[in-house]
Amino acid sequence: MQDTIYDIISKSLTGGQLTQQEQQELDAWLRVPANADEYAELVSVWNLTGKVKYTMDVDVDAEWESFKQITAKRRVLRPRFMWIAAAAASIALLISIYAVTPSAKTDINTYVSANKIEKIVLPDSSEVILNRNSKLTYKYNEKRHLRSVMLAGEAMFKVRHTGDDFVVGTKNKVYTKVLGTIFNVKAYEGMQEVDLSVVEGKVQFGSRRSNKVVERGQQAKFDCGKKELMPTDTLDTNNIAWNTGAFVFNGKPMSKVAAQVGTYLNKKVVLPEGTQNLQYSGRFENPTSEVFAEIVATAMNWNYTITETEIVFSKR
Repeated sequence: MQDTIYDIISKSLTGGQLTQQEQQELDAWLRVPANADEYAELVSVWNLTGKVKYTMDVDVDAEWESFKQITAKRRVLRPRFMWIAAAAASIALLISIYAVTPSAKTDINTYVSANKIEKIVLPDSSEVILNRNSKLTYKYNEKRHLRSVMLAGEAMFKVRHTGDDFVVGTKNKVYTKVLGTIFNVKAYEGMQEVDLSVVEGKVQFGSRRSNKVVERGQQAKFDCGKKELMPTDTLDTNNIAWNTGAFVFNGKPMSKVAAQVGTYLNKKVVLPEGTQNLQYSGRFENPTSEVFAEIVATAMNWNYTITETEIVFSKR
């Protein structure tokens, strides 16, 4: 059984089509926790050979350390799988050599938004709306047919299809590979989660070890502390209202209303003590601070004051 199962795993990793019986044998073998752990290690090593499409900046030392950590776990790779490790090491070395070869032309463009939302057209004609206090670096590597973006902050992307891969990365090594067209990524400095909202098409989202396809009308989060994906949910259009200006609240806690509209208005919204969990229903279209404050104050029977940086509500 052991020889047979490893033959099945080798066939699966190399892209072979498993028969129904082989798939059943593999599924049964994976139900044993120790076997599942061993399989995860083998997949991790094999995935190194395909990592080139997702790597944004090649760090030779980091790649080598990553490889050593995977192969130095408590379980030793069986001889029949040593070719997988060798292939991964060879690919990592080739990537490192290729990265420093002058012929691998890479064009780099950097965009920074300060205290206002910026509309950007990338060199490939893709459109990006960059939220306040955000930074985006765009690189195009002609040899690798890769358009890579490093994002710190929040941005809405409308990607133009050119035949080249388009990948958005963040500081926490959470990646969004474009399989569709319009999506929003939120990854500000200090956030414990990276948020994704897909408006059109679909994308592949997550880390190298934990990722999934997220489709139109869905949203997903990646927990950077736990290094795992959270369950996919239905898209909350208020998450992208910083760009569209259209807010719809149906029984939402006031704390969430304050946070989302406050981000759009670039002001801190201060609520009366003990009212954070009160529910609010209403609609706003491109609200100003004055309109938002007046509507909420009237509905909740509150007073308000507006300063340059805050909207402060108080009980009457």
